[in-house]
Amino acid sequence: MDREAQMADLYVIGIDGGGTKTACVVMDHKQKILGQARTGSSNRNSVGNEVAYTNLHKTITEALHAAGCQLQDIGALCLGMAGVDRQQERVLVNGWIERLLPNIPILLYNDALIALASGTGGDLCGVAVISGTGMIVYGINRSGQTQRAGGWGPLFGDNGSGYAIGAAALTAVALATDGLGPPTALDGALRDYLDLSTPQALIPWAYSDLSWARIAELAPLVAEVAQQRDPVAMRIIEEAAIDLAAAVEVVVRGLDLLNTPTPIVLSGGNFLPGLFSTLVSQHLHSITPNAQLMRPSVEPAAGAALLALNHLKKEQHRE
Repeated sequence: MDREAQMADLYVIGIDGGGTKTACVVMDHKQKILGQARTGSSNRNSVGNEVAYTNLHKTITEALHAAGCQLQDIGALCLGMAGVDRQQERVLVNGWIERLLPNIPILLYNDALIALASGTGGDLCGVAVISGTGMIVYGINRSGQTQRAGGWGPLFGDNGSGYAIGAAALTAVALATDGLGPPTALDGALRDYLDLSTPQALIPWAYSDLSWARIAELAPLVAEVAQQRDPVAMRIIEEAAIDLAAAVEVVVRGLDLLNTPTPIVLSGGNFLPGLFSTLVSQHLHSITPNAQLMRPSVEPAAGAALLALNHLKKEQHRE
C-alpha cells in the first residue's frame, strides 16, 4: 500500500480544551472535517480532574460518532490546553487520552499554539496573540524555541485582556463619581448596558458574581465609547493596545524574530474589527515591520487537527 493510500485510511482528532468548553473535530487526510462535538470545560484548573476527564472523553466519543469513525481509524491526536507546558500535567492528560486511544501519537500543546496553527494552516512557527477574557502571547521559532508573555490570569493584571479593559472602565467610573478622576461617558454607558440607576449600583453588580468573564464582557462597550472619542475610554483602549504590543515585542525579540517575516496570529474576541484591533495592529507594524499579521482561518480545534495531520504525514514519509 502506498503512502497516499495509507493516509486515506487514517483520520486525526483535534481538540481545543478550554476553560469554558471543549471542542473536538475529526479530520481526514484532505483536511475535511468529518465530525465535531462540544462539551463542557476540560481544563482541570477550572473544573477539577474528574469533570475534565469526563468531558474530554465525551467530546472525543461524540465527534467520532458524528464522523462515523471507529477508534482504530484514528492515526494521531492533538490537544491544545492551558497548563500542559508542565511535565506533571502532560503525563496526567496524556494518560487520560491513552485510556481511550492507546498506541497512537498524542501531541499536547499549549492552547496558544493551536491558535497559531489555526492561522498558519498548521505551521508551528510564529507568534499567537490572544486577547479575550484573558491574554497571552506565545511564540515558537524554527529551532523549536518557545517564549511566552502574559497568561498569568486576572489577579496578576493580564494587561491587554478583556478583563483588564473592563476593570479599568469600572475604576474610571468610580474615580469620576468620587471626583478623583475626569468625568467620562463610560458612566452612563455602563449603567445603561447593565440597567443600573446609579454609579454606586455597580458595586453589588460587580461583587455579586466574581467572574472574570463578566468583567471582560464590558470590553466591547468600552471600545464603543472610545470610538465616540470619550477621552477616558480612549486612554483605556490605547493603554491596553500598548500593553499587548509590548508583550509581543518581548516574545519576538526573545525568539530573534524581529527582522524576519514572522506570522503573528491575532485571536480572541477583542480582535473583532474596531479601535482596539486597529491600534494593536499599528503598534505591531511599528515594532515588527516584517511581521505578517493574520486572523485564524479555522477554529482552534481544527488548527489542532492540522498539527496532528502534519505529524502523521511526516511519520509516513519517514517510513
